[in-house]
Amino acid sequence: MGDAGVESWLAARAPERGTRGRLKPGVVVGEWRVAVFLGAGLSSEVYRVQNVRFRHEGALKLLVNETRGLRERFLAEADALRYLSLPALPAFLGAGEMDGRPYYVMEYLQPLPDPMPRSEVPRFMNKVAKAVHRLHDAGYVHRDLKPGNILRRSNGDPVLIDLGLIKRRGNGPDPIGRHARGISVIDGKPVGVGTLDFAAPEQLLKGEASVQSDVFALGKMLRYFYEGRPPQVIKPVIRRATRELPGDRYPSADAFAAAIRHRYRPLAIATLACLLAAAGATYAVGHRSSAYDGNTSGAEVTVVYPEPPRIVEVAQESPAAEHVRLDDETDVDYLNRMMPLAEADDAIAQVVVAEALFYGRGTGTNRVAAVAWYRKAARAGNADAQASLGLCLLRGWGCKKDPEEAANWYTKAATQGNLGAMSDLAFCYLHGTGVDEDQEMGFQLAKEAAEKGHAPAQTLVGECYLDGIGVERDVERGKLWLYRAAGQNNKRAQMLLSSL
Repeated sequence: MGDAGVESWLAARAPERGTRGRLKPGVVVGEWRVAVFLGAGLSSEVYRVQNVRFRHEGALKLLVNETRGLRERFLAEADALRYLSLPALPAFLGAGEMDGRPYYVMEYLQPLPDPMPRSEVPRFMNKVAKAVHRLHDAGYVHRDLKPGNILRRSNGDPVLIDLGLIKRRGNGPDPIGRHARGISVIDGKPVGVGTLDFAAPEQLLKGEASVQSDVFALGKMLRYFYEGRPPQVIKPVIRRATRELPGDRYPSADAFAAAIRHRYRPLAIATLACLLAAAGATYAVGHRSSAYDGNTSGAEVTVVYPEPPRIVEVAQESPAAEHVRLDDETDVDYLNRMMPLAEADDAIAQVVVAEALFYGRGTGTNRVAAVAWYRKAARAGNADAQASLGLCLLRGWGCKKDPEEAANWYTKAATQGNLGAMSDLAFCYLHGTGVDEDQEMGFQLAKEAAEKGHAPAQTLVGECYLDGIGVERDVERGKLWLYRAAGQNNKRAQMLLSSL
């Protein structure tokens, strides 16, 4: 959503439509120049601002209503951002006072799509729950979780905002508790905390809050994003999360996230299987180096990913490269014939040219140019190009590393039956690289490719069995998969077998 969308979303939250804001465009507050008024809430006004020295943007929040304890809530929120500095919260950029009114500046964020596409809800709510879990791990509960208090960064990651009701879990010193209250006070009387449609019963009735109170709000939000019509598979998750007694709910936000993944895992695997079957593709076994096994340099390299397993790469050449693998004169002649076809948007020719540039066959090695050709063919739907582009993005070969984009391209190629992409996507799920970690999903994807003869996937499945990753540990079964891969001359499988 663009800037206009951000502004209309915030303006819709204003208590009075047509509010102009106290600060005019061009006014400098501290080191921040006001660009535009975004909107107003119960206690404050929000402006888009730019740093006068470094030119980066932010969102300035100015307190304008100090009644009913709102000043304390505002200062508690500023303290929380300053002290906690969590990825799940907006980045704190500064604070001060203007004419006796406190303000603070945070990173500029985007609103959520309205409505959110149903297909995106499970993944997004999984991320929200993990963000809440990180806040809990830091020792605090939010107490006012609701869709309006979730924004997102440009990469889609959710960010928790409006921390005025944040509260320390348990006893002990609280660095930000000088302003926070256990129970809100309005007109001198203690009242419950939270928002009516999302707060747990114990919050509204007694002002009490715990991790399970935030879990209750997560369940309500999950229903909200489905516009009150959640699919059957997700209804048990909502029911448990929103039970009346805290002890009957999920014990943590992380457990809530795991329940969503568990409910959707069989559906995701079945959907992928259907797509693979519908594609009816000819599988390109061993078409290239993979994220798990193989490189193009010929050197042994240890890739720094979470252990286990330890990954040692070996050189592996793809069939596309074999087109230009003859003597130099033939290579150059072949490329001269392929280049006009590639420039005329022939996807297969584009892959051949990309492979030639990547491996230095008939031309000098130029991985940046290779990535550009891979990308053209990938956008045209070529599965080999999508898989190779994913690998380049995962490794940072010829481009900036971007694991999330890599996983997206792997997914596109996997749905076309590309076994290398399935194996690499499995690796991503096993280690949370570019996607949320889901070891069972990773194992299932690896096994799908392994059963169709893909040697790197067979090695990956073998290691999963050896180490109990995504599947119950079974050393003998793990050895059998490694023997299969070793029989295809997979160097890593041979190395692992020799060490057992």
